[in-house]
Amino acid sequence: MSSYTVSYITPVAFKGEGPFEGTNHAEVPPWIIAGAWRSYFFVDGIGTYIWANPASMTTNDEIDLSVGGRPYTASMSYINSSDYDAGRPVKNWKRNYHGIYSAAFFNHPVEGPISLGFLHGENKNAVSGHNWYQNTIQKNVPIDLADPDSYSGGNPYHNGWKSYNGLISAAWVPNIRGTNWGEQFFKNELGPIAWPATGYITPGGVKCTAGLKHPSSLIMDDYVYVFYADSGPYGNNIPDEEGRHEGIKVVRAPLKDALDPHRYETYYRDTAGNDTWNASLPKGFTKENMLDFVAVRGPKATDITDDVEGSSQEIRFSVAKVRDSGYFIGVEQYIDMGDAKKSKVALRFSRDLVHWTPRVFTVYTADTWSQSRMNYPIFLSKDGWSNTEVDLDDFYILGTGNNITNIVNRVHIQAGAPASFVRMFTTLAAWPVSVNGLSPNPGTGLFKLTYTVNNPSDLSIAIFDMSGRQLKVQSKGARDPGSYTEDLDITSWAAGMYLIKIMTGNTTSLYKLVKI
Repeated sequence: MSSYTVSYITPVAFKGEGPFEGTNHAEVPPWIIAGAWRSYFFVDGIGTYIWANPASMTTNDEIDLSVGGRPYTASMSYINSSDYDAGRPVKNWKRNYHGIYSAAFFNHPVEGPISLGFLHGENKNAVSGHNWYQNTIQKNVPIDLADPDSYSGGNPYHNGWKSYNGLISAAWVPNIRGTNWGEQFFKNELGPIAWPATGYITPGGVKCTAGLKHPSSLIMDDYVYVFYADSGPYGNNIPDEEGRHEGIKVVRAPLKDALDPHRYETYYRDTAGNDTWNASLPKGFTKENMLDFVAVRGPKATDITDDVEGSSQEIRFSVAKVRDSGYFIGVEQYIDMGDAKKSKVALRFSRDLVHWTPRVFTVYTADTWSQSRMNYPIFLSKDGWSNTEVDLDDFYILGTGNNITNIVNRVHIQAGAPASFVRMFTTLAAWPVSVNGLSPNPGTGLFKLTYTVNNPSDLSIAIFDMSGRQLKVQSKGARDPGSYTEDLDITSWAAGMYLIKIMTGNTTSLYKLVKI
């Protein structure tokens, strides 16, 4: 990995003084829709403001937003909207928070040019000053000031996870002169476009999950893909089942149908390694009847990063196409549970957006999430115009700190030797084998390993203990492209953690296995 350099973190300050102070604050890096100027989407922790500006984040350390006039409100949470009524449980997907984390411009066959935003929403117990806002999903969890985990608020602000429910939704606006090229309120709301495989609560009201969070989007091959973090089962409240784990998930919809929430599908890889796309919302679901479905489980969905359960907590995953290539690069923020819960930012590669290499390089590490300056990372091209298409030898990663301020941080990644840099990562992007499953994990000794061979490869599988000692090796010889299943029997071995090493030529993949 010595063929490129990673710069120190440098900040970009967005000036927005006077009556619009605060609308230039960013909890997540501002997404860009490119036009004559850049439309910057600023999420302030409640809603979204759009500022138009000609300046690039790649060449400026300070950007004066007032050059573009005033900001436009693009989204707002229900409790902060003018039509909020405490007695009406409506707009439940955006009750406390409704921020546009990513957006896309395209020509819809019926509506014409549009901007489509993908939003992180929250429905939770919240305390703000003397105002109490009871969540509408977990009605049996009241706010209790003696129990900080029962509500969000306080100083410093904290999230009360006991009553927190994250949701992923979409909204759009025409991108035409009459809307100042999409710089208007995104009033055409689809509501949720995905539903957690666990449901939010059991029929008896037990919390199942903290929900779905932090979307990033990409348009590719007449589809829009939306990547998000699924919190998975909450604590030990419910069993952790196959297809209902924590991790990075993806939904997609054909562009021609992207304004219909029922046309979104979630990706699932079954235990035999078969890839399927299933309707991402329960049958009969609408945004208006959402509360009737909070105890209904969504479709099974696969963690596309194939992480061992419990080894990491996923925060966000953003994807860009590598220009003039047939592959994609992903930037991932995660909490490394095996390394003192450090917050890390790493890169992965893919050819099809659902099968990803292991983490090939860690770009940034902070001791804790609250100390990180690269939270919620996204890409930025070297010219500062795109979050979804980059040159592999020269690109940026953007992130934010723990506090919501007008500062956005950037890391510049450049190739010292561009040709070798591209060759190296092209090899990684063509990773010969994708592991689909290792189950049950943890298990008592009989394990099933399922994997897909992407390119013809000579393959072997070895098992090591945590000291690095090889305990078993199986040579599988030449494998043609396709799906395979291997049975691993270590019933006679001591309980503990082992490493599965899959070797193909000059590439190696490592996966953890836990025997109980």
